[in-house]
Amino acid sequence: MPRFAVLCALLMGGCFFDADYHGGRYTCSDGVCPSGFSCVSGVCEEPRRDAATDVPVDMSTIDARQAALVCADPGVFPMAGGMFMGTTAGRSNTVTAMCSASVMNAFDAVYRVDAAVGAHLLISVSGFNGVSAYVIAPCSIAPATPSCIGGTAATMGNPINVTTSFAGQHFIVVDSANAAFSGTYTLTLNVN
Repeated sequence: MPRFAVLCALLMGGCFFDADYHGGRYTCSDGVCPSGFSCVSGVCEEPRRDAATDVPVDMSTIDARQAALVCADPGVFPMAGGMFMGTTAGRSNTVTAMCSASVMNAFDAVYRVDAAVGAHLLISVSGFNGVSAYVIAPCSIAPATPSCIGGTAATMGNPINVTTSFAGQHFIVVDSANAAFSGTYTLTLNVN
């Protein structure tokens, strides 16, 4: 009988604890184990602790490279549209288009949508003072001066609706007619 059991019997008047401490394992012939252990097949074992439940991960966001937001590397809208937030501050003037009777020559950000012929692109933009958004196809870099499709640009509170005349890539450019204006923006596209 282990020393603990003898001492317990003398002091407490009959308590009994049977444990085998050989080899770092605890046996539980009487079904009793130290706190935090469970008696399984005569051996005291720590309860298993499973890892947290797996959560599905959007693999497209892991180590995803950010688009440069230029004609050669635009941000890409899903075919149904969506929303992007960003800034033109610190960017370059890569696209200079004629739109709304103005030359858009501020820092810009370029996005692409692959649209079917006859698709309606509803574009709205908000953000810094003078922010505009317009559609061109193909995407031509400065010093080329393409005209925007539909002849007008979306401004804060004034969305545009452009109907595509061909199937393929259409580019939406966040820009301004005032080269001194830049800042944060939210660009929204709905495709019908």
